[in-house]
Amino acid sequence: MLWMINCVDVPNSAPIRATHRDAHFTHLETHADHLVMAGPLQNDARTASVGSLMVVDFPDRDSAVQFAQSDPFNKAGVFASVTICPFKRTLPVDE
Repeated sequence: MLWMINCVDVPNSAPIRATHRDAHFTHLETHADHLVMAGPLQNDARTASVGSLMVVDFPDRDSAVQFAQSDPFNKAGVFASVTICPFKRTLPVDE
């Protein structure tokens, strides 16, 4: 089952992001078999990250929540909020 994880950063989180970036990427690599896509959300000028967006494939909400809670960015306080919603892929259409 697909899940959308939308994370919004606390203001001025760049120094915390930089400190925990390698651990965050290790976390993503460890769960690569569950990642559909992932990347930073940026400000309109594309000069700073303001959050993260991930689409993940886990069998249930508890697994998606555990994944999000164990993210080093989340544990370090980068995120002001984390929203997890079921995601239904409709486009592009699988052939």
